[in-house]
Amino acid sequence: MPPRSKPHGAEATALEIEQIEHLIRTTPVAWLLSMLGALICYVQFMETQAGHSLDWWFGAFCAVSLARLVAALFHVFSRLVAPLSLLPRGRPMSPSRAWVRGWLASTLVHAAQWGMLPFVLLSPGTAQAESILHMTLVAIAMGGSVRLPGFPRVLVAHVLLVLGPLILRDLLLADTYLALMVLLVFLIGVYALASGRNQSRVLRELQTQRERNEELITELQHENQRSEAARNAAEQASAARTRFFAAANHDLRQPLHAMGLLSQTLIDRPKEVDVDEVARHIGECVDGMALVIDDLLEITRLDVGNLAPQWSVFSLQELVRECSRPYEPLARVKGLQMVNDVPALVVRTDRALLSRVLSNLLFNAIRYTTQGHVRVHAVAGEHSVQVRVEDTGIGIASGDLPRIFDEFYQVGNPARDRRLGLGLGLATVQRLSDLLGLGVSVESELGRGSTFSLMLPLAPASTPPITTSHPLPVTESSFPARRVLVVEDDADSRAALVGLLRSWGCDVQSATNAPSSLQIVRDGFRAEALVVDLRLADGASGIDAVHELRQALDDEMLPALIVTGDAGSDQLESARDFGLAAMVKPVRAVRLRAFLAHAFARAFQPQA
Repeated sequence: MPPRSKPHGAEATALEIEQIEHLIRTTPVAWLLSMLGALICYVQFMETQAGHSLDWWFGAFCAVSLARLVAALFHVFSRLVAPLSLLPRGRPMSPSRAWVRGWLASTLVHAAQWGMLPFVLLSPGTAQAESILHMTLVAIAMGGSVRLPGFPRVLVAHVLLVLGPLILRDLLLADTYLALMVLLVFLIGVYALASGRNQSRVLRELQTQRERNEELITELQHENQRSEAARNAAEQASAARTRFFAAANHDLRQPLHAMGLLSQTLIDRPKEVDVDEVARHIGECVDGMALVIDDLLEITRLDVGNLAPQWSVFSLQELVRECSRPYEPLARVKGLQMVNDVPALVVRTDRALLSRVLSNLLFNAIRYTTQGHVRVHAVAGEHSVQVRVEDTGIGIASGDLPRIFDEFYQVGNPARDRRLGLGLGLATVQRLSDLLGLGVSVESELGRGSTFSLMLPLAPASTPPITTSHPLPVTESSFPARRVLVVEDDADSRAALVGLLRSWGCDVQSATNAPSSLQIVRDGFRAEALVVDLRLADGASGIDAVHELRQALDDEMLPALIVTGDAGSDQLESARDFGLAAMVKPVRAVRLRAFLAHAFARAFQPQA
């Protein structure tokens, strides 16, 4: 366990500091008693044969004692004036390790001086003088066991230095009286060492417990801080979810409201109603709801961690071209120039998710730019490349920049016009950026445009890129006499899908489950494409139905489309793993038409 007070290696440990402070505080009393004992011994033996040796000893003893007293008083004075000094606040004047060692060394010097006294007084004195000598040295040894338990080695050395020479001297004199004194001194020495050892163990246990308590207090404080931070984060997340679903509720109810009114208009059929215009508005409402639902599901999957990146190596230039191509007509209509300045670089990340990020940034750039250009360029470093999507649009005020990645927050759209977007594009960009480690950032100036930046890791030079581009879907206005088999257990969805396909000229047969669809095939209907719901009645799987129909038609490559309302489900991923095309309801007519165009041309390549 680390010491409680040890800011750097030159400072003493907490136990050393505490014990040295105890020694210093008791120094005046110990000094007085020690000087008194030395003076008594000096007076008792001054008439013996010791002579000048005793004088020299007493003088040296007084000099060392005075030096220790001055050092102790200076240290106490320094601590008293420390708050008034220019030392940094919060940094107490703890003694350094060198100071502690010096003080302990002076203690052992003092003990050695006491140990020298018996040899200075090698000639025995009177019984009274000998008793005083022995009692004084025993008292000094016992005093050490009281004052030095925090320094076990110093304590042992102190007792041995004080009593060892006395015992040796008594044994050399071979006097019966002194022999008894040797036994008593030895027993007292053993007791002093045992007592000091016990006190040392207790002190260290107390110190360990104190440090442990302080660690527990610190951990508790940190835990309280973490709990407080978690509580604040939970409150903020709860408030954010409330705002999120309130905004989502608004954006879903608006098209529902419009669709209800438009459908009633078709039911009433006044003479002046333009059916084509009403139908177009209904289609726009459906597309708007689909966009909201898709974005909500994607953001939810990102928040709960259900979206795992699929890392691959590919050409950045090729991906930027693919992402830019769908927006080029929109840019031309607005009179904007689309510029692609991305060099031939190979990067490693999730291609599909990066495509979503770039598409959202390009769409935002075109939406908020009325003149000038939208430019994508890249600056390569040693191990990464910075991709920048730059526009000359309306720009973003500095006050709005912190919130542009929030859900449903849109600059310049207070009325929440769906034609200007839903405010989920940049929120999705932020989450995908966090997932892929893209470090998305934005620089903008009001009226001058905006620049969004991404950081991508470059792939090793020896890694070949994977080409994943496909030809654009060929769309046709109708598919006369093309045979399509629909398997859908929901009556409304089945009727709507069959009606749409027949309006395109298709020859359509429909079934509610796999057995009835197989019966249609056995009756001679040779389907050229399948449109199958993923979840059929009684828990049946549309994937199994496709396999059975392909076997019945003896065509393992028969184009099949899986449709489902379970976005992000395991079964949907299984359909893609089996090489089946999959679309999430509500299926947009343009995507269904593109699928059929490929299917009938036998050029369709399903996306895994």
